[in-house]
Amino acid sequence: MGRQWRKTVRRSWAVALAASLVVPAASGIAAVAKSSALPAPLLGKWTRKVTSADVKHVGATGVPAGSVCTLTINGGVLNASVSCTKGVGGFQGIVAPAGADRVHIELGQPDPDVYGWHVSGRHLTFTKVKDTVPDREAVFSGVWQRK
Repeated sequence: MGRQWRKTVRRSWAVALAASLVVPAASGIAAVAKSSALPAPLLGKWTRKVTSADVKHVGATGVPAGSVCTLTINGGVLNASVSCTKGVGGFQGIVAPAGADRVHIELGQPDPDVYGWHVSGRHLTFTKVKDTVPDREAVFSGVWQRK
């Protein structure tokens, strides 16, 4: 009885794990299809330095102040990548439209987020609308410069 029960539990965990991997992949595919609708002003290479005020304001723990981050947004399947000089490392993912002048930044943590954006000349500003990941907010909220 105990052995059969453990097998059943393992199978249940395996099925749950497989479902947790398939469902996000399917939603990621839908996001990729939507990514082609990104406005042209967002496309390109952007850079910004994370300040100690950014880190302190949101309570970030994995992003050190002074990190210089580079964000590249293009029209590929994984249409965005970000890399930082300290702590965070690099990620590939998707920047997907979320309404007029809003995007989801699906890089790093999979938690849902929404950021407003505005481009003026060589500056891109992301403003958090909704995000529960302090490290992502410390990196993205603020002014980026076109590289």
